[in-house]
Amino acid sequence: MINFLLAVQQAISLFINSSISVIKVLFLSKFSVRKVRAGSPYCGVLGNGPSLKTSLQKDLAFIKKLELFAVNLFSVTPEYIELKPKNYLILDMSFLNPAHSCQDGLKAMANLTTWEMNLYVPYQMLKSAFFVSQFRANPNIRLIPYNYTIVTGYRWLAYWFFRRGLGMPQCQNVLVATLFYAINMGFKEIYLFGADHSWHEMIKLDENNNMVVSDSHFYQHKDIDIAVKENSYMSQQLFSLHKAFYGYEVLGKYAKSLGIKIYNASAKSYIDVFEKVKVADLPEKR
Repeated sequence: MINFLLAVQQAISLFINSSISVIKVLFLSKFSVRKVRAGSPYCGVLGNGPSLKTSLQKDLAFIKKLELFAVNLFSVTPEYIELKPKNYLILDMSFLNPAHSCQDGLKAMANLTTWEMNLYVPYQMLKSAFFVSQFRANPNIRLIPYNYTIVTGYRWLAYWFFRRGLGMPQCQNVLVATLFYAINMGFKEIYLFGADHSWHEMIKLDENNNMVVSDSHFYQHKDIDIAVKENSYMSQQLFSLHKAFYGYEVLGKYAKSLGIKIYNASAKSYIDVFEKVKVADLPEKR
């Protein structure tokens, strides 16, 4: 009896979530999605975790062979000019805030990009005259909007929206959005670097029982302790981590349905969904 009730509950939940997803797509998504196709069978996604330093030292020759995606503030690093990523994706709405440190990344992109690059942004960002104005003087940067409309429910329905760029999984982290876009571009093999995702190691309580989270990226010289806002408890922090890792589970199944392989080549990573590989052990086929 209990199993029957759980099955009914799950069926109802799937129906409700699917219905909500359809409504969200109809009212929130743009249907004129610009499709970009992969220029190579292989691509690399560069996360900004501290382990990217190690990968760029040990695996640089391999990384340079891949069509690259960069994210967030990679443009403020010397490696941005060296690697010249063909693709760049941002998701955080902080990039719309003129007073936020994210502006350093936009300015670097606008001033340093001397090669053709696709910059993928949520459609909402194109509504900001301030944001769009940052790139008017650089014809090398092509702004390509995408729908960040979260869809859930029946897998077949979610995949139908995914393939057409009308919906996405929840992207608690920008790498989920980037991998999703790389999948839809048609790359056959995707290599992930710098995806440490070791946030749980960074959570601590101070002497007053206040939560503090250390912010750590490969381009920082030292970790920065950030006080978590009041009334934010450990359960909320861990639930956010759950959503981040669950996004990779959704992506793993979606990629598999399309015959696309995602390899986690990060020197350190807690992502367990994708096959873990060492570049030194890969066959010389690329």
